[in-house]
Amino acid sequence: MTHAYWREAGPEFRNVNIMGVAHGTDKGLLIAHKAAIDEHLKHCGIMVSYTNVFWGGRSEIKPSEISPFAYRDWCSGVGLDPEQMRESTGQERDPVSK
Repeated sequence: MTHAYWREAGPEFRNVNIMGVAHGTDKGLLIAHKAAIDEHLKHCGIMVSYTNVFWGGRSEIKPSEISPFAYRDWCSGVGLDPEQMRESTGQERDPVSK
């Protein structure tokens, strides 16, 4: 598991929803991992009223996940100099550009 989110939810979830997140390319392995987590929670006495797996395309891309190559291409596409953008934030030169 890579991280979890705490979200507000409806009364059926007692107004809270904790979503665990695991990333991978092997669906079978992730399903097995989820089953192990569900069993562990049950063994610990933690009630889980809803569980699911969402598989497919990415629903959101966060800035920390953007490839330096894609960022450089995007900057060029919108008329920005990626090195100038990096210098304005005090960041070091992109190692893939060296």
